[in-house]
Amino acid sequence: MTETAPGVRGGFPDIKPADHAPPGLGRFVDAMRRLQDLTVASSPDSAAWTAAARHVEEACALLDGHQVPEGAAPAGRVIELHGLGHPLLPPWTVTESGPNGVAMAGHFSRSHVGGNNAVHGGMIPLFYDWLFGMMVSTAGTPPTRTAYLHVDYRNITPIDEPLTARGRITDIEGRKILISATMTATDGTLLTEANGLMVRLLPHQP
Repeated sequence: MTETAPGVRGGFPDIKPADHAPPGLGRFVDAMRRLQDLTVASSPDSAAWTAAARHVEEACALLDGHQVPEGAAPAGRVIELHGLGHPLLPPWTVTESGPNGVAMAGHFSRSHVGGNNAVHGGMIPLFYDWLFGMMVSTAGTPPTRTAYLHVDYRNITPIDEPLTARGRITDIEGRKILISATMTATDGTLLTEANGLMVRLLPHQP
């Protein structure tokens, strides 16, 4: 198998953006995010938990049996939806994409809190890893794996406030792709900055 085999790049399925958002997916993912926020913010009686669990189980039953291979499901591939239509990604969208890098806008919510209404420190690297992946994809150099990701926390990252992030490729050394990025508040306050190393895989590497 080679890196140019049909549908395969470096051992990966050739995953491309979905042509469009399937009707109902955006609504469903928004509901899933709301459910996550409510789950960590609520304290109802046991009857409410039991009833809510039944509804979630019924939703699982509706979707079960419709699984498809990686790269065929639309979730995580719909550019126009928040978080690409993936319920575990924070609700951010790409606002700029090109040779100079990628810019995104969005916010974090209650389910992302680590304490005292501040975004959990572990959520920030997840976001940057996603942003880095968007950058290498935009540059036309997938597939890659994250070899190194460093985050400096400059100020508390708040929830429920509009934020922006920008990243760019700073250097390419053979298979190594060096990246830097920042996240800022609307008033320009630097919240976090990150730098990392993405490595392009060889054909045999998973």
